[in-house]
Amino acid sequence: MKQDLIEQARAVLARNDRGDYTVPTHGLYPFQWNWDSALSALGFSHFDEARAWREIETLFRHQWDDGLVPHIIFHEMNDGYFPGPDVWATSRAVPTSGITQPAVAGFAVRRIHARAKNRALADAQARNLLPKIHAWHQWFYTNRDPQGTGLVAIIHPWESGRDNSVDWDAALARVPTEGVGPFQRRD
Repeated sequence: MKQDLIEQARAVLARNDRGDYTVPTHGLYPFQWNWDSALSALGFSHFDEARAWREIETLFRHQWDDGLVPHIIFHEMNDGYFPGPDVWATSRAVPTSGITQPAVAGFAVRRIHARAKNRALADAQARNLLPKIHAWHQWFYTNRDPQGTGLVAIIHPWESGRDNSVDWDAALARVPTEGVGPFQRRD
């Protein structure tokens, strides 16, 4: 039973693998998502350490100069997903969204490093990624906790990791929608 589940998990990762990054769900979400990538890297680390590190490296390759790690990286154009890069309009060479997600990449790097069999690779990768992870955490402190309360603010439900929760229904019902054009989401 356990081996069957492992094989199923590997098959999901393989189906979602785009070489340097994974998509969260083949056929539905065609881009790289921040924390989905970190969690996929944890999965890869059980059988392909180099691929796990590449996943995290690709995520941080698109870190903004101010430290933000965006929640979506639009590596390839796909007009089947809304809101795509034209809505976010971040003007980046590889388009991204303009919001972030829970900072789980540091946790993932720590776990991948701890279980690594290739110590030299793990040490080098962790050393390379640590300043980037630190910059992202500093971005949260500077931009989302400017008064130093220890409570980081989010500006969009997608940043919470609980974006489809009923917890948002009352608040979102008060958001004005005049001027929003028609759209259809596949999810």
